[in-house]
Amino acid sequence: MSQHVLIVDDSLVYRRLLAKMLAQWGYQVSEAENGEAALNILAQTAVNMVISDWEMPVMDGLTLCRAIRERQFGHYVYIILLTARESADDLTEGFDAGADDFLSKPVNQSELRARLHAGIRILELEASLAAHNTRLSEALGQIEQDLQAAARLQQSVLPSHRLRYQDYFADWLFLPSAWVSGDIFNVFALDNHLGFYFVDVAGHGVGAAMMSLAVARQFLHGRVVERFLFDEQGGVTSPAEVVRMLNERFCSEEPDIVSYFTMIYGVIDLRSGEGRLCQAGHPTPFIVTPTGETKETGNGGAPVGLFSHLAWEDTAFTLNEGERLCLFSDGITECENPAGEQFGQARLQAWLQQHAGFTVEALLPRFGEQLVHWRSDAGRHSGTMTDDVSLLIIERRGVAQ
Repeated sequence: MSQHVLIVDDSLVYRRLLAKMLAQWGYQVSEAENGEAALNILAQTAVNMVISDWEMPVMDGLTLCRAIRERQFGHYVYIILLTARESADDLTEGFDAGADDFLSKPVNQSELRARLHAGIRILELEASLAAHNTRLSEALGQIEQDLQAAARLQQSVLPSHRLRYQDYFADWLFLPSAWVSGDIFNVFALDNHLGFYFVDVAGHGVGAAMMSLAVARQFLHGRVVERFLFDEQGGVTSPAEVVRMLNERFCSEEPDIVSYFTMIYGVIDLRSGEGRLCQAGHPTPFIVTPTGETKETGNGGAPVGLFSHLAWEDTAFTLNEGERLCLFSDGITECENPAGEQFGQARLQAWLQQHAGFTVEALLPRFGEQLVHWRSDAGRHSGTMTDDVSLLIIERRGVAQ
């Protein structure tokens, strides 16, 4: 590593003495008579080290130190101050200004050479650190690009907004806590039924997102390829049986791997509005009536993927005209305000009751704003979510709506 040293001193004789000494030691040397001249050389030349007198006219050594630290030269500049000052307060002031080392005048040759060698080691470490940081920045940029691509892929699996199946309308709100999410949900036609699922994988980040996509793939596979969402009589499979099959497939045989998810899976008869759903460790969904009443629909159950040979039960419900089935992640109910208070299911139900007169498509963005407002305590704190936030609403509207 070639070292270019800039000597800054108002004494021409002293500059030339130091310059001759450094040249003999193999350093490339430049000279400046004061701080301003030194800054001009630094701006035009790749100088690694500066040896500057403290006391100088125009701009002294202390001011020069501050100016060097305030500017960007593309590399670190090691600064040695030459001074007759020896008090602790003076040295502290010099270090605060940005000096790396000090030498007393007149300079001892052996001591100067040793200090320069120490400075070279520091510069080499700085250069190595800068190279590592560059590689880390490049790697981080690549990771962010990959995460953005993964987020787009995950978003593509979500249903379209404002879905309509005969008399049924569905829309949703999705606020991931990071690039990718462990939440995934969908609404789809199953012959004369409407199928829906809502999955929340434990954890965050890429691992949870990959698991959520794997679950979504199972539901697509169950409709198109293996068709396990349909029973042998041509009807739809019991939601509890579907959850049981998924549990068998996702229970890990490796004792050190614990990966599980909560979910709701259900079906609704498009003609009668009669439905069945299976709740597997997920927050209990509820129905909001046109008059603002709520009816919880579910009977608990264990999460999927924890233990094999578990069983679940169906819960029957009816979605009448004008009623809304609301499914949500615990990112909503467990969302804390700055005081540590959770939003809670009761507050969620109350809010949806109070806004029952709004259309679903108008209600969802309003609720997103409400939750961010809750999280940020009226804008006094950051509204960043610590968990994925998802809300899916299925409404039976009727032909005329």
